[in-house]
Parts: sequence; structure tokens; C-alpha cells
Amino acid sequence: MMKKLLPILISLLSLSWLSSGDHPSKRSFDREAHAAKIMGREDRKYGDHSGNRVLCRFYNHGSIGDQSSSFSGVYPIGSGHSYIWEFSPVIAASVLDTNGFRKHIVSDGISGLSDASPEGTPWSFEPLSGYADPNQENLAMSDNESSWPSSWPNRPEDWDGEWNGQYGQYVRADQESYFVVDDYYNSEFEFWPDEDDRPQSSIESPDDHRRGLGIKMEARGYQWNHPAAEDIIIVTYWITNVGSNVLDSVVFGMYGDADVGGASSFSDDDAWFDTENDMVYQWDHDNWSTSYGGFRPAYFGWSFLESPGNPHDGIDNDEDGMIDESQFDGIDNDGDWDPERDDIGADGLAEFHINYTGPDDDGTEGNGIPDLGEPNFEITDNDESDQIGLTSFYSAPYPSVYPSNDEVMWGQLSPGVFQVPQQNVDQTFLYGSGYISLQPGEQKKFAIAMVYGENMADILRNTATMQNIYDNDYSFAKPPLKPTMTAVPGDNKVTLYWNSFSEKSMDPIYGKDFEGYRVYRSTDPGFIDAYTITDAYGNITFKEPLAIFDLDDGLRGPHPIGYNGVQFDMGEDSGLEYIYVDSNNVINGQTYYYSVTAYDKGYDLDFFENGYSPSENLQPIAPSECSVTLDLDYKGNVVNLSENAAIVVPNSEALGYTPPNMTQEGEEFVKHVSGYGSGIITVDVIDPFAISDNKEYHVVFDTLDNAEELAFSIRDQELIIETLTINADSSAIASHDHIDAKMVVTSSLDNDSTVYDTTYPVIVTDVAGDVTYEYGIDYYVIPENGTFFISNSDLISAGEIAVSYRYFHLDHLQTMNGETDNPIFDGMRVVVKDREYDLNEDSTRWTIGDCNYSVIAMSVSRFYPADFELQFEGDLGDSVTVDPYGTIVPFRVKNVTHDDVPPFRISDFNQDGDWDRDESISIRPYAAVADGPLISIRFGQDSLAITDTTIYDTLYTGSDTIYTDTTLYDTTRLPVIDPKAGDIFHIEIDRPFSMEDLYSFTTSASSVNADTAAAHLDNIAVVPNPYIVAASWEPRHQYQSGRGPRKIDFINLPSECTIKIFTLSGYLVTTIHHDDVYEKGAESWNLLSKDNLEIAYGVYLYHVDAPGIGEHTGKFAVIK
Repeated sequence: MMKKLLPILISLLSLSWLSSGDHPSKRSFDREAHAAKIMGREDRKYGDHSGNRVLCRFYNHGSIGDQSSSFSGVYPIGSGHSYIWEFSPVIAASVLDTNGFRKHIVSDGISGLSDASPEGTPWSFEPLSGYADPNQENLAMSDNESSWPSSWPNRPEDWDGEWNGQYGQYVRADQESYFVVDDYYNSEFEFWPDEDDRPQSSIESPDDHRRGLGIKMEARGYQWNHPAAEDIIIVTYWITNVGSNVLDSVVFGMYGDADVGGASSFSDDDAWFDTENDMVYQWDHDNWSTSYGGFRPAYFGWSFLESPGNPHDGIDNDEDGMIDESQFDGIDNDGDWDPERDDIGADGLAEFHINYTGPDDDGTEGNGIPDLGEPNFEITDNDESDQIGLTSFYSAPYPSVYPSNDEVMWGQLSPGVFQVPQQNVDQTFLYGSGYISLQPGEQKKFAIAMVYGENMADILRNTATMQNIYDNDYSFAKPPLKPTMTAVPGDNKVTLYWNSFSEKSMDPIYGKDFEGYRVYRSTDPGFIDAYTITDAYGNITFKEPLAIFDLDDGLRGPHPIGYNGVQFDMGEDSGLEYIYVDSNNVINGQTYYYSVTAYDKGYDLDFFENGYSPSENLQPIAPSECSVTLDLDYKGNVVNLSENAAIVVPNSEALGYTPPNMTQEGEEFVKHVSGYGSGIITVDVIDPFAISDNKEYHVVFDTLDNAEELAFSIRDQELIIETLTINADSSAIASHDHIDAKMVVTSSLDNDSTVYDTTYPVIVTDVAGDVTYEYGIDYYVIPENGTFFISNSDLISAGEIAVSYRYFHLDHLQTMNGETDNPIFDGMRVVVKDREYDLNEDSTRWTIGDCNYSVIAMSVSRFYPADFELQFEGDLGDSVTVDPYGTIVPFRVKNVTHDDVPPFRISDFNQDGDWDRDESISIRPYAAVADGPLISIRFGQDSLAITDTTIYDTLYTGSDTIYTDTTLYDTTRLPVIDPKAGDIFHIEIDRPFSMEDLYSFTTSASSVNADTAAAHLDNIAVVPNPYIVAASWEPRHQYQSGRGPRKIDFINLPSECTIKIFTLSGYLVTTIHHDDVYEKGAESWNLLSKDNLEIAYGVYLYHVDAPGIGEHTGKFAVIK
């Protein structure tokens, strides 16, 4: 591995209280009121990096941080502890202006101490348009597709709708950001960087031409959720000279002002520079911050991962054994491009990427030579740069670094300047790397990492790990894809359900290595509650899950590869589940944050041998887990969250609540429409919010590759009618996939001949509906993905088709043994339990009558798919019918499944021509077939009843307690009760499902019964009552000042009502209108009056009025 020369800038910052005269106040920046914003000369947007334990806001004009707000370098996420005032990249160069004078121009994205014109217009970087959707406020974030532009200005059309990744059309990290800036408007000096773009006359406005240094800069942010990188954000900057002048003296640097703990306490930082360990670091003088109620701050800093390279000086600047290596010379300088691994084409996509569509059209995939865009070649190989390292560092109390004075900053950035920091002050610093040259069109790279750690040793480990990851082009295990999870609130419980999307994941190195799911719960959006597992150094490393569901594959318990002495729990081979009900100490009214993450197997040297991995001889690595992201606003409210996270408040249902899919007593919800299968189909309500009213579904059965492989499907019976646009490739895409396109064949008799008819369930017409087109001639369908391919020229010319079809929610599933992991659709889970041919002993019994005959012998040979009954129409000895040999019986044998009368035979042992109660009955549905189905029954007359009684006794001795129990058995001889007319003995045969079976069910949405609600009005209550200082459900304190929100809940309310709150003297404090879903019978009050004032302590009265149901009054107390 190459020698690490790049110094690391680490800041350990904390805060203490200062009087206003001790230090100058920070200069805040009003972005909305800024002159450039008013003039419409900028397209500024922001993005929040929240892909791991660090939350930080980035602006697309270059500024990092938000002036110690709740987005400004918060660590750990959810704590509200801000560590940053502002950071920004800085590019400076020495140039000659139009008058021949030497000028030093500095371009940056700084907002607080900005360099601006007298009118207030910033002389700074501004974002280039087109790199984010203009109709929203976010810069392009990889996990927010709505922030992406419809097309990327610097990419061909085939990148439309794909992420603009550095390494291809995919996201390398768990979360990435991307924006592009230039210094076009930095018009402070008389310098025009582009000779072809300068004023040609004195009447032209100078601002209509490119100014600044002629620099364009692409910025990319990266975050990983892996334990090795969860405390870090990496930012890379690609700088390009877009002017026509050679810039021969360029310094690339960073301006920084870190305020650990927030803007109210920042002025007692110590700092030092350690050349042996290549770092500058800061720490709090007394290791304590009084902000946010007081806390011990973490260590914060910037790691200098890569400096610009100099491939022209003939010197091995980074001492990696290569001289003048370059990322732009068309050569694999370090020889690490591997054709078996890296020859994946210019788009950077391979089979292991979820959006891979096939080999590259340009032929670069598999051509045996390295191409731009492939891994480990040119700009995708971090080692192919002859880095010059850190060349200057200036540290001084705020505001000694002056972004508004280019000459002063140039002197502070000059190579060789290393300022010894003053101690116990508000530190600001400026560091740089230079000089480098930039030819017109030349591009160079600069990379930094924001790093946090529990202490100095922890931040050093984090930085060393991140440098290693960066040097290896981020080549560590990629976690599985995120599942999509839904949380359903209930009464003191929360139900989570998710899909199996994560199981499609393919790691670029370790292949298909998905292992399981982990469920987490917290009362804060950063899941700080869940972070309880520490490493060998005492640093918090892992979250403790509520539950783990893992593959039953033998990989269980602690993973063999640890991370800093702690090992990942792989689960206990429990098997995969997709539903979890949390009822463990779940409090109604409390806001909970849930997430479901997917994790992989990791790798150890014996994984191939043990069958855990399909690949051998890979690098051992600890498991990785997908991330959870929640974006917050300035008040700490979640405004966006990843698909595997949810916010939920459990509550009781409304008074009179009736759950979905309820049936009358004795009525079956799932009805057997046709066929003779006797398996069980149940429909479980998982998400009552998702269940529609009066919607019909069919459960149908079909075979797969052979007749023995049966599968079931769930068909939505709503007929979908829609108009589809025909695409350029003659395809038309339906709104649903898994279309029911199976030909239906029916038969009928016509003059003793069987006539067969076929019906195709999909109908295609022209838009007017005048012409119906024929399947197989005018079009065909790929039902799995809902694609129609049109071959009729008239239809293609029309450009549209009208289609009608039905579709399957679940299609050809073979989980028919009572599995509970079937996918959830429309808020329901269907569980199918098939049955083999067998006698159902539990249901074979006397169903009508008092006869007490027992079955002493019953055998079933060669099963027949039907249930039978012995229906007694006379008493013992009566003649109702006879068997083929003339033996009379008092009953009839009935096939109740097919509603017919099968042949039977009596074993007349005494040959008296009459059935006696101890003689066998043989039912033979196919009497003419010698080896056909046969059911034999022989009754016994057991007149002995046995009961048992157990007596328990406890004997106390001087030194012990002895427990005894005695069981007494009692026998009673009972009279034999013979069958009589009207009695029925039922014989039930279990029968497997077949293609003839059809089941149907129709949903009903949840509802409220007004009579039931009226009868339970006294259940309305206030919690907590009394309210004393605070309630357990109120959020963690994260405020610089003030107490934060309060609330009480009115519970067990009708679905619609009005709540009025009064003082004891009758003064109306406030009125609350409750009108919510039936599943929520609670309403919160923030303890503010109708005038938005805090209420006084005391006793209050409330009145609930529910139209059509009734009224209720009560009282509660507030003790503050």
C-alpha cells in the first residue's frame, strides 16, 4: 500500500460560556434576503447528508454547514449537537490583470464572512444550473430521485433517469450528493480568464462575461453506514480550468470554522499541529460543553485524503514508487486494472448492479482493455495521481482568516506557512496544497473527509480506516439494498411489514451475500436509544435490534470477523420473516422511530468450504448493514425518510371500532366457489389503513413445469380499463404487471359431442373501442411485466391502444404449507395450507345425535376426493336401503362433496341379512373397479367413562418444603346409545388443492358502530392525569433555550367530536376538533391556549361532544 503522506486535519472542539465582550459575534448570513438571490443571479440549493451517524447540510455554491444550526455537522444524528459554523473549499491563483499588475484572486463558497461587492452581490462560487431539478429546493441527492434533473448536462441521453455517479450509473456509497459550481461572477478584479469572453467595448457590462479564475468545480459527497465509515463524510472536488489562460500558481485549500456544541459556546478550543502524525487537531480546554443542557463533545476534524497531483515535475511527490502518474494519460499507471473483475464497460455497470441492462452498446464491456469509466483506471483509480500533499496551515482566533481580503488569504495559503495555533480561543483555520498548474481544460482532484470520534484514539482509528478505504477506491463490502417497510400503529403495539427487495442484492466483490433483517426502535430520529453496543475501546459501535430474522443456513451467533473487538450478531437461524409486531412496552401517544435494515454475510476464509459463499479466497470482512436516513427541518421534525424507516404514534382505536373484514357469526370470509380441495385459506389483516371496502379477490390454482407442481395466485377482480401509449419499439406498458393472460378453455355437449371454446382474458381495442384486435396476430403480451407488443400497423400508426385486463397481486407462489412469509398486498396476508389425501380423524365423528358409538377400526385404501355421511333415516334394525348383497341398513350413504350416493357393502358376519352395530361398512365409490378407492368403518360400543382428579398437597418441614400430587381415576359404566333416525356420522377426507379449486373473498373496510360508541363514552380519558412537569412521550431535549414541546392526550374518543377545555371558573381555554381515521381514537393538546399562550397549573374541565353519539365531561390537573 502506498505511503500515506497526506496530512490529516483533526479538530477536537468544545464550548464554554463567554461574555459578549470576550469574542466577536459570528456573522450570520441571510440566504433568502441576500442581494444575489434578490437579483436572481444564483440557483442556490441545499442537501442534507444523513446517510450515517453524521448529519450535515451542504450548499451547492460550496458552503458546508449551516452556522451551527440543527443541520450543521450534527453528531450523532438525532442529538442536535452541532459542530460546524461553516466550511468551504478555496481556490487561489496568482495572475496578471489587464493593467499588468500581479493580483491574487481567491474564489470560495463562504457565506458568513463572504467577499462581496458594495451592493452585496457575492464574489464567490455560484452553482451551474441543470444539475438538480429546478422545481424544488434540494441539490441532487442519490436517495432523492425528485432532486435529479430530467437530464444531466455533462452526460449522454442514456444517463437520463440514472444517478450521475463518479464510477458509473449507480450509487457507490449509501448516500451521495452532486453539484457543479464555477466562479463566473467573481468580478472583484480586472481579470478576464477567457480571452474569447471579454468586453469588446466600454459600453458592454463586465458582468456579462466570465470573471474569476475561470474555474469550474464538481463536488461529490459520500456517506457509508458501515461501522468503519459511519462517523465520516467524504467530499471530492474536481477542478477544471475552463478559461484560456494557463494558471501556473494555483493553491487548493479549505476554510474552516468549527463550533463544537453550537453557536452559544465555542471559544475555549485548544489546537496543535503534529507533523509526525500528519494532523492538526483541536480539543476543548475543559472537555465539557454547556450547550444543549450540557454534554461531553466528540472529537471533530477534517482528514486530507488526497491533494492535487503534479504529473509534470519528474518527482515522486507521494513516494508511492511511481513518478508523474496521472489520471488523464490513458495509462493504467499502477497496473491494478483486472480484466476479469474490471472489464465492465464505460457505464461502470456490471451484472451485480441492480440497474444493469446488458453489455455496453459501445463495445467497451469485455473488450480486454481498460476504458474510461471502468474501475481502477484513470479517474476511478485514486492511486493514479502524484499527490503533493498539504503545504500550508494557518490557524488563528475568529475572525483572523479574512475571506473578504484576497491578498491576506493568499499569504495565509502560501506553501510553507504553518501557523502555531493560539490556545483557548475560537479557532478558525485555512489549509492548502500548492502550488500546482492548470492548463486550459486540465482537471485535477482534491478530497477531504469530515471525521468524528469518541476520543483522540477513536478519531485516529476512524481516519486511518477511511484513508485505507479511499486509497482502495472505496472497495469495501456494499450492504444489501434497503427493504421498503411500513409501520402500522395499534393499541399499545406497532406492526411492521416489509418486502423482500433486499434479497435481490448483489455485492460487487462478494456476490449474493444477503443474510437477514434487523428491526430497530427508538424515540429519537437518530436512533440514539438503540446505540448501546460498544467496541473493545468503549466506543459506541452497533445498534441493539429488537429482532433479527436470518436465513437458516448455519451462519449464526457472533461473526468470526470483529471490528475493534466487537462482533456482529448474525442471528440464530430463525428463518426470514416480513412482519414484526412490537408490543413490548409500547406506550400509546409516544412517537417511535422504526427501521428495518438488511445485512450481509461478511466473509471469512472458510465461508466457501462451509457453503456460506459461492466464492473462495476473498478478503475476510465483517458484515455490512444498509443505512437508515431521516432528514430534519430546523425544528428537528422529520421531513423525509428512507424507505426502510417509519415514524409512528400508537393509539387506541375510536370508540365503537369494528376492524376490517369482519363477518357475521357462522359466516366464512373466504368462500369456496368451486373445486374439491379441503385445504385452509386464511386472510390476515396486517394494515387496516390499506384495506378498501367491497373489493373482490380470487384465489386460483395452476401448475408450473409439470402437473405435480401446483401454485396459487391472488387475482384482483377489478377490471382494469386504460389507454396505453405505444412506444417507439412498438411496446406499451400497462399500469400493473403480472397480468392474467391465461387462455380459458370451456367445454359443452352438443348432440353427444364435446365442444370446446377458448376465451382470452385480455381485450385490446382501438381507443374508440370500435375494433377488437386478436392476440397472437395483432399483438402479444408479456404478462410478468405488463408489456404489450403491437404488430398491427394500424395500431402502431394510431399511437395508442385501449386495454382491459385483470392482474395478480401474488403470482404462482408455491408456499402452500402454512408459510407466513407470503408478500403482503393491499394490507392483507394470505396463508395457504394444503392437505395431502388422508383421513381427517378430528372431523370424522358423530355430528348429529346422541349416539356414543366409537370408531374401533377405520381404514382408507386408495383415497377418493370426497367427504361422506351415514345419514340415519331409521332406528337400528329398520330397513332404509340395502347393499348389493341384500343386507338391510337403517341409513343411507351420501357423498356430500359431489352430492351423490356411492355403492357400499356390509360385512354381515352372522349372515342374518341385517346390519348389526359391530359389523363393518365399506364404501366403494367405484364398485366396478377392483382396486378402486375403499373406505371401511367399524363401530365399537364403549360403555366405560373414565375421569381423573388430581390432588395437590404441600408439606413444610424444618428445612424444606415438599410438594406432592396424587391422581385418582374413577370409572363409570354408561348405557350404549344406538343411533336413531336423524343421526349423522360424518367421514371427512383431506383433499389437496387442484386447478379446479377457486376461492373468493370480498373485503370490508374498518367502520364504527354508533351504538357501541355511545355505550362506551365513559371510557374517554386524559393521559397523563395529572400532568406533572413532563410526560414520558415528550421528545429528547435538543434546544439551545426553552423547554421544548409539551402535550397531553385525550384517548378513547369517537372518530369525530369537538373537545372544549375550560378553567374551573368556566373560561374557555381552547377548542379542539377531532376528525380522524377510525384506527385513531386519540387527540393531542400542546397545553397552549387559543391565544397560543402557555397555560397555568391547576385543574381544568373538558367537554366532548360527538354528533349522533353523545357527550362526555371530565377533568384533569396540570402540575408544572
